[in-house]
Amino acid sequence: MVPRRSAVYSDQCVMARHDSPFTEIVMTTLNADAVRPAFTPRLSNEPVPVNGCMAASALDRPGFGVVLNPEVARHRKVG
Repeated sequence: MVPRRSAVYSDQCVMARHDSPFTEIVMTTLNADAVRPAFTPRLSNEPVPVNGCMAASALDRPGFGVVLNPEVARHRKVG
């Protein structure tokens, strides 16, 4: 099974398992020519694969290596 990448949270899970050496990446640009961080601008410092690879050290910081952006509203509008 290939897990779908939902940012640093699934990356951490994939890297912890020996039977999941890769993850599916959803291309996030209009032309599907680049991988952008999934939660920008809500999170900053979100690592993304480079040339199809990501080192485990990219996630080896508190909070999966990401920082909550204080400038972005933390609630959803209802209605």
